[in-house]
Amino acid sequence: MKVRRMKCCYCSSLHTIKNGKRRLLSYSLSRNSNKEIQRFKCTDCKRTFIKRKAFKQRYTKVFKLELTRMHVEERMSYRVISKRIKERYAIRISKNTICRMVNEVAGYSKGDIKINEEYKPQWFGYLTVDDKYFGVRADKKMILTATDSSGDLVHMEIFKYVEQQRIDEFIRFIKGHLKYPFKAITTDLDEMLEKSIQKELGNKLPHQKCLKHALSSVDKIVQLKKKRNSYQKAYKYDREDSELKEKEYKEAEIIFTLSKKMFYSSDKRQSKRILKGLRIYGEKYPKLFDFFNRHLYKLLTHQSHPLIKKTNNIAENINRQLMRRLKTIESFQKLSYAENYLNLYKNYLRFKPYTDCRKDNKFKNGKSPLEVCGVVLHNKDWLKNAVCFY
Repeated sequence: MKVRRMKCCYCSSLHTIKNGKRRLLSYSLSRNSNKEIQRFKCTDCKRTFIKRKAFKQRYTKVFKLELTRMHVEERMSYRVISKRIKERYAIRISKNTICRMVNEVAGYSKGDIKINEEYKPQWFGYLTVDDKYFGVRADKKMILTATDSSGDLVHMEIFKYVEQQRIDEFIRFIKGHLKYPFKAITTDLDEMLEKSIQKELGNKLPHQKCLKHALSSVDKIVQLKKKRNSYQKAYKYDREDSELKEKEYKEAEIIFTLSKKMFYSSDKRQSKRILKGLRIYGEKYPKLFDFFNRHLYKLLTHQSHPLIKKTNNIAENINRQLMRRLKTIESFQKLSYAENYLNLYKNYLRFKPYTDCRKDNKFKNGKSPLEVCGVVLHNKDWLKNAVCFY
């Protein structure tokens, strides 16, 4: 009968013998472990070793998941988690090791297609899209998020380079792979997004441009904030100059107020009347009417479709939460780390229950965005739902 020998990991010899067992201390929050592993000795090189599969596995899965939970739920930085673990459990662990463990767990987080196939959310059909920039090893990368009016983050993607083709693929993925039931879409003033929507979704789909972004553009064109500050300073220190500053400020304020009234009006005729009244400022502010000519038609889409979202605030709020989270990390060393981490945090937001919704959205309190979309969650633990680590 042949005896199966363990191959030496140092000299590749098969002249090895068993050399007792080693008791392993697997780090966990309870510090309890009865795990033992077989040791071997090579009679040729006289060195001892263990099986490579179990090499350096010092931390249990539960331990990694709990540290990930502390980082995501309690918003602790890796440095603070390291300090807390040392104080509470007398376990010394560096912030770099915690970072690697969180990245490992994030690598197992479910993608958008997996969640869509597993839970089958019934989206409302009114999509809002927004973009933000963040750092990956001193380079700026763009993140584009698409959020349903229910608050569920439908899809998120990081772009190495901002190109028309990549944005086309982003819209195509939502339409083709996620089977999103488009009723309308709201975006910022990005013209590349507008081209992608026309190309992939057609001209018949209602497209609303964000009124909040439009008002910010009007503010910059007429320099309302700058003129207000200039007038306030002149009023304090130079009363003679303040009259001229006041006149310029009041004029800019009138233009801004009329523009806001025109954008938010539900009556097309009223918007036309206001636009006609603003023509008197055409010579002084030519850029303002260039802006109206390029964007006004899409800014007034809500007049024909009352249920469409007038702003992309829902997607902006999601991006704001993502950016706030990224501040504790500062920058990622690799793009893959950023993609995995943002995918994990995106899943956290999708399974996290609402707590502070008001007015018409009060019915969402106590429900996660996916539950608002009709998904029945048998397990309320977001981490178990969000990752395939178990």
